[in-house]
Amino acid sequence: MRFHFNLKTQLLFVASLMLLLPWAGCQSVSILETSLRQSHSQLLDVQMTAATQQLQRQLNQSQHANFNTNQGNYYAALTDSKMLLDGFDGEESDWDNITTPWFQLNTYDYVAELSAETKPTTTVKFKLAANDKLLYIFIQTSALTPHYYNPTQPRRPTDQLNIRSINKTGLVSHWQINPQGSGRVEMDNTSQTMTTSRDAGSWIWRDGHYTIEIALPIDLASNAIGFDLILNDQQINQHFKSKPTMTYERSLVREELDLNQQLANYQQPGLSLYLLNSQYWLVGQLHADQMTNDSDSESDINSDQVDPSWFSNAIYNKLFTSDSLPYWREPTSLGRWVSPQQLGQTTWYQDSPINKQLHSKTMLVNGQAFYFIAVQDSRQSLLSASEALNQLLILLFTIIAIIVLALFAFASLLSWRIVKMKQNYRDAIDSDGKIMAVPEASKLPDELGDLSRVMQQLTVNQGKYTDYLASLADKLSHELKTPVAVIRTSLENLELSNLDPEATKYLTRAMQGTNRLSQTLNALSEANKLEQSFEYAQWQVVPFDDMLEELTDAYRQIYSRHQFQLEYDQQDDYTINLAPELIVQLLDKLISNAVDYAPVEAPICFKLSHQSQYLRLKIENQGPHFSSDNIPQLFDSMVSNRKQSDTPHLGLGLHIVKLISDFHHAKISAENLPGEKGVIFELLLPIE
Repeated sequence: MRFHFNLKTQLLFVASLMLLLPWAGCQSVSILETSLRQSHSQLLDVQMTAATQQLQRQLNQSQHANFNTNQGNYYAALTDSKMLLDGFDGEESDWDNITTPWFQLNTYDYVAELSAETKPTTTVKFKLAANDKLLYIFIQTSALTPHYYNPTQPRRPTDQLNIRSINKTGLVSHWQINPQGSGRVEMDNTSQTMTTSRDAGSWIWRDGHYTIEIALPIDLASNAIGFDLILNDQQINQHFKSKPTMTYERSLVREELDLNQQLANYQQPGLSLYLLNSQYWLVGQLHADQMTNDSDSESDINSDQVDPSWFSNAIYNKLFTSDSLPYWREPTSLGRWVSPQQLGQTTWYQDSPINKQLHSKTMLVNGQAFYFIAVQDSRQSLLSASEALNQLLILLFTIIAIIVLALFAFASLLSWRIVKMKQNYRDAIDSDGKIMAVPEASKLPDELGDLSRVMQQLTVNQGKYTDYLASLADKLSHELKTPVAVIRTSLENLELSNLDPEATKYLTRAMQGTNRLSQTLNALSEANKLEQSFEYAQWQVVPFDDMLEELTDAYRQIYSRHQFQLEYDQQDDYTINLAPELIVQLLDKLISNAVDYAPVEAPICFKLSHQSQYLRLKIENQGPHFSSDNIPQLFDSMVSNRKQSDTPHLGLGLHIVKLISDFHHAKISAENLPGEKGVIFELLLPIE
């Protein structure tokens, strides 16, 4: 199967090779992106080294707490808002936006010998949050029966909460809460010489369990805190404690606001910083989106506009994001680093639409290892490379568009010149091969101009040759008439001699051949003169019905052996503009053809009528049928499609009919009548 493409398509296909330019540009941007990534990694390592040394010095100078990690730690997440401790606002609603883990308080006075029915079924869990002033505590128990403190019966077993806290200076504080009912409670500081009380928060019994929300001054519990929740069950006090010792506090690890403020000194676009203690608890952090959100709120607080370079960014991500990199996962969960194995190495991750680089440093604070972690996304690299790609793509596609448009315009011009030249030479030659007019050649000095000039010369040569062929028949007729006349005269004289029968037979054949040759020469001369007579034809407006009446009478006299009939509506007007002499010649040829083939007893019928904007004349005779395969060539020169009659036919009569019909812009056709014989000629003459 072969495909054919025009000139425009071929040029567009060639122009598509220019798309290699964007590919080369993308490769250049890829090299640029790799170089930027390496330079960012080196710069980040230098910055991290300097920042680690500075942070280590500041933490050691501030005498940061030396945590005892043997019994584990408690963790308090940082909250930037003051929490409501009324216990009636949805209980945990203040804690929804705080990501902090639950811790369990265990009962250490459990008696193993008790039966399964008497084993304690109560569980206690709590979580912590802190800001720069308060430590918030949220405690929740499972289903139980409350036992409140009654001041009139102080020795009766009741539910009670004891808290032991230590601050940075080592000051130990003891706190005790004795709820007298569901609602607000006070906290007694029993570590002082004189017991003091302060509002603690809420102790609520609802839906069969306790919900305790209280707050302590962070200055008194900044280093460690422990809990001893006493719940009375069947007159037995169960202790739910942090540790099974008298000093039941555990080290308190919390995200500190002052550390976050120190990390803000190293803030950069796209850089997230994390500070972990030796147990991988998060003690300080600064997210890259915090800076992004701040800048966005200041510049475009109400803007919903889309980044204008989103298209180039999408292309950049599609081309340069590596699938070989591991996927990025959120590194912290509930205040703790998820994957400690990430630390101590530099690793790249893919996080569509950007990549991220994790870089960590280790420092010693009071003899304990702290981890300073930086997560740098490739947003700046993306912006730089994407901006370069954006400008490069704009430039390349602009150049490509200009070149493609220029090529398309050039191809259109070439195509227009070729089509115009084809149309000019098609109009210059009619259907018979006659040159109507020689088109003007192009004056442009290019290949198409040369082709146009060659085509013009070929047309001129063809016109000369056509004129020669047109005059050849007349010249041959003129040159051959005299020899034919001499031969005919000689044969006629020979016919007067007394010849034997055998010689007479050959003489008759010679006379027939001479007559046929004479008819051929006359027909050729007539056809040639007919085309010349078109230039001098005189047009007249005549009543065509009257003209046919006269011709029919003439044909009856000329061909007295045949019958002629004329049918038309005498009420209609058949006036028409035509060349009468030529139409008479046309009808003479049709009648001559009909007389030669039609039987004597069958009439030759004329039928005149109107058909739309034409006068329709039908001429019917009962002669033999035309060959159905050759009817379209019936009016060509030297074509005869019916069985020969007694009169020889050269195939020029109907050709003359076609020439006269075309001169009148009429339509001539022929077809066979139904049955075994009979033909009909139909002539449509335009009225206007």
